[in-house]
Order: sequence, then structure tokens, then C-alpha cells
Amino acid sequence: MAIRRTPPSGLTISVHPDHGHPSSLWPSRELVLSQSSPKPYILPREIGIGDTLGEKILAWTDCFQRFFVKELDDFTSRPLWLPGINVYDWYDEGYEIIRALRIQFPNVHVKPEFAQYVFSVNERRESAGLVPISLPNEPKPGHIPISDVLHQKGPCGS
Repeated sequence: MAIRRTPPSGLTISVHPDHGHPSSLWPSRELVLSQSSPKPYILPREIGIGDTLGEKILAWTDCFQRFFVKELDDFTSRPLWLPGINVYDWYDEGYEIIRALRIQFPNVHVKPEFAQYVFSVNERRESAGLVPISLPNEPKPGHIPISDVLHQKGPCGS
């Protein structure tokens, strides 16, 4: 399995939904072709994304805006969404968007940053091959205490 590295250009597009951001696109400044007015977000057409993919990105983000409630402050609970949406379909659609962006921008590192809105911290850790976390004074078999994660020593012992 090849490790995907940031292209030498250093250009990135992060796909990260956030309340109040209509497109979920966070591109490197160098990718912005035009911006109709100063604002804290970029729309798809402002980085050269066509209408079909642009509308899909805006609709996907709109679903997030309408249905996402909040992330929870523990390691095992999944984030909350309002009824009326299949969050796994939303997640899959996000990856369809990622694939389309990677095709359109082959020399740009397109980063998916939305798994935290679907899966718990421990689900994401285990998916990445990491040990799940337990809360202090709540040891669980096969888990690492949060204090060990926060105070991990680096490769040089520091």
C-alpha cells in the first residue's frame, strides 16, 4: 500500500465542513482563481470547479449544515445528527467528492477532514491501527489511558 504524500507543490484542499461555511472547501491561497468579494470562505467556482461537482459539494455541505448537531466529549460516542439523514451515505458521498477533486487537481493534496462527524474517536483510532483510549480511572482491556496518550515520549525519549 503506497503512502500518499503531499505533492511537491505543497498545495492542499481540505474538505472540512464547518457551520457557516457553505462549501467545506479550504484550499491553499494559490489555488484561488477569483473571489467575488472578501469573505472567510471559498466557493467551488472560485477555484475552477465546474457546476456539476460544485453543486454536489454545496448540497453535501448543506446536508451537514441542516442535520449535524454536535461532536461529543468522549472517546466512544458517535457525533449527533438530527433524524432524516443516513450519515454513512453522507460520508460515502464525501469520499466521492474527494475522488472527483483528486482527479481534477492531480498535483494537489486533497485532504478529507470529515470522519470526526460520523465516527467516534476510538473508531477512527482503531481504523488507523492505533489503540483505543480510555478515560482516567476507567481502565479497559486493550485500551490506553488518555494520560499515556497526552504524555507520550517522542522517539528520542523527550
